[in-house]
Parts: sequence; structure tokens; C-alpha cells
Amino acid sequence: MGDPSARTHDERNLARAVFAPGPSRLASWPVLQDDDALKPALVADLRSALIDYPRDRGLTELVEELRSTSAEFARLWDEGTVGPHVSARKTVVHPQVGEVICDVLTVPGCDIRLVVHTVAAGSTDAEKMEFLRVTNGVRADGPTPPGPGLFSTP
Repeated sequence: MGDPSARTHDERNLARAVFAPGPSRLASWPVLQDDDALKPALVADLRSALIDYPRDRGLTELVEELRSTSAEFARLWDEGTVGPHVSARKTVVHPQVGEVICDVLTVPGCDIRLVVHTVAAGSTDAEKMEFLRVTNGVRADGPTPPGPGLFSTP
């Protein structure tokens, strides 16, 4: 969520964010799920993409990087499951908004993924999301400082 231009190309990659060690991990925005389907689905989707684009150097390098830096990715990769990441729903704990539902929808037969962020209607989180939509996260006294978030309590 937010303006992706503030992040590098590498930081905008979901597979890298999920499996990479260190502070750049997606864990800086915790993801709540009812099951453990995301990681195997990402690996199966990458394997499927590699079949479709075997000469894509960036894709090959990404898989090599993740296999060498993440034991979990390497284990899932070695299982050999192939398949597109068709759709998924997860809850992301955004530092300024709170719990945001994230749906990933796919267009059959192509590589397009549509990511939709929603919050419960009428909730406090909906008010916070509206604030971000209207202000782009900039308060009257300046941009939101990095940290736990504008709406968090100590």
C-alpha cells in the first residue's frame, strides 16, 4: 500500500519480501492468515513463471537468490509444485491504518494480478484508510514520521 516509488525494485517484489531475511522483510507489516497457503502458492507461481519465461534472467536470479538465502524457500522449491497463484486473501497490519484486507485477484490466461485493499465499512480502520486516501499520509504538521504509525498508541 502507498506509493511504491519510495521502494526499490527489489523491495517491491512480494516473494522477496516474504522470504528474505532481515529488516526489509514483509514482516515489518505483519500478515495475518488463517492458513499457510501464501508461501507455497508464491513458490508454485514462481516455478510456473519460470516455465513460461525460461530465458528471463531476472526471474532466474530471483529464484537463485531466494534458494540461497531462505531455507524455507529452498525446501518449498525442491518439492516441485507448479501452479499459478490464482487468488488469495490475507490481512495486513498496516502501521498507519491497522488491519487491512488484501485480496489478490488474477485474470485467467495472463500475468495480471489485481491487488485490492479494503477495510471493514464504518470501522475506525475505514476512517484511517480514508485519511490516507485524502492526505496521502501527510499530516498538517508534515509527513508521517517513520515508525510504528500515525495512529498507534505507545
